[in-house]
Amino acid sequence: MLLRKPDFYDRFKCIAGRCTDTCCVGWEIDVDENSQEAYRKVTGAFGDKLREKIEDGHFKLLPHDRCPFLDKGNLCEIFTNLGEGSLCNICREHPRFVEVYGDIMEKGIGLCCEEAVRLLLEGDGPLTFAGEECDEPEDEIDDEDREICDQVLYERERIFAGLADGSLTFQERLHDAFGFSEDNPFAPLEDVNAYAELLAKTESFGPAWDEALARIKDRATADPISDQGFFSENESMRILAYLVYRHYAKCLFDGYEQGKRLFAVFFWNVVRFFTRELAGNATHPVQDSDFAIKINAIKILSRQLEYCEENMQRVESALDSCDNLDDDLNG
Repeated sequence: MLLRKPDFYDRFKCIAGRCTDTCCVGWEIDVDENSQEAYRKVTGAFGDKLREKIEDGHFKLLPHDRCPFLDKGNLCEIFTNLGEGSLCNICREHPRFVEVYGDIMEKGIGLCCEEAVRLLLEGDGPLTFAGEECDEPEDEIDDEDREICDQVLYERERIFAGLADGSLTFQERLHDAFGFSEDNPFAPLEDVNAYAELLAKTESFGPAWDEALARIKDRATADPISDQGFFSENESMRILAYLVYRHYAKCLFDGYEQGKRLFAVFFWNVVRFFTRELAGNATHPVQDSDFAIKINAIKILSRQLEYCEENMQRVESALDSCDNLDDDLNG
């Protein structure tokens, strides 16, 4: 099987206490059966706590959806007491993700993580991917499905190549990949209010998103509204390519081919038009303020959309029916 990874994947490492956020608040934490079995064998007071805090295959969260093993310094007590190897699967792998398309396995890092966003944005030049052989078993698919898979992956490679083509202007690259025209900067939707309305139809992950959405709605009424200017062309191309990498080929599983393609430009438009509204009062002890704003804008939008199947389906379905694109992309 071929294993593919984005150019920053192998440089990723959790920054733990240096992170301004935590992965251990606001998420339901599944505890896999192997980890539960291992925790049953842990002795002493910490073993008792492990067993007492698991219910129906989940950790019993504290108020404000805080993991019961997150200490006052936002470090994991399971890690500090038992070592990294004792973490349950989801805690050990998050924010990494894996997808398999026939004989190709693809790995990446979710943009809900500020360190993943930093590595993506700081990359020099177009997003690239490394490939290597791995021993994982491939998915068995018949010849017809393999042909469809090859077609989808070929189209995705075409999008990557277009976004990376330095001989084209920025606008030409957007047009080739997404049917995005300078004549309508809000494509694939008709105007900025349509973005706010679609975002308002998604299920909120919590107060941070509710506050961001309220700011977005207020700004959407401004006239005129424009790109807030935080993201360079190179950063924008890398964001777009990475979102295509993560989502586009999933149309093999549930359809929405156009919706999954356009999700990338939808996400990019939201973060460029509403950067400050998404970021709120973002600060970072190391990064400059503008970079912290960009990171926070991306990670809060990623968390709201990419980590909720219902929200992704709602957005992709709406985008799949869009006809506000150039005719040559719609075919």
